[in-house]
Amino acid sequence: MTTFSQAQLKRSTYIYQAGQVQFWYPENWEIDEVEQVATLQNIEGDLSISFSVISTEGIEKALSDLESIVLTQLNDPVTTSEPEIIEMNGMQGVVSEMEGTMNNISVQLGVFIIDGPLNVILVLGMGHKRSLSTYKKELNKIIKSIKPIN
Repeated sequence: MTTFSQAQLKRSTYIYQAGQVQFWYPENWEIDEVEQVATLQNIEGDLSISFSVISTEGIEKALSDLESIVLTQLNDPVTTSEPEIIEMNGMQGVVSEMEGTMNNISVQLGVFIIDGPLNVILVLGMGHKRSLSTYKKELNKIIKSIKPIN
């Protein structure tokens, strides 16, 4: 691999220290971390993925706290899929989908709770249905790339 390719790959990988994980992201997206919450956003600003550490003991407790967590983001949240247990790069997790409104705009929310190397990590993907459809390939790649820091 050339030095340029390695630098490009490194530039498109974000290390989320609070959760001890890293993930790939499209280089034309913006990422910002404030108070241990990393937020990744597409260039149009109508789709975002946030990473935060949940102060709780295990996935089961985080799942039971999920409704109160989501209520800080959405009005009238409705679960559109049953929570499903997943394995992601050696980490256990739970995934679910929801919809609701934010600032009187209908949005969809993908919720991932991951039992990370040191903490439980909450990953919230939020956007308009149109944006989620447009960026489906990139979103899948981001989520599948989440892995513990080597």
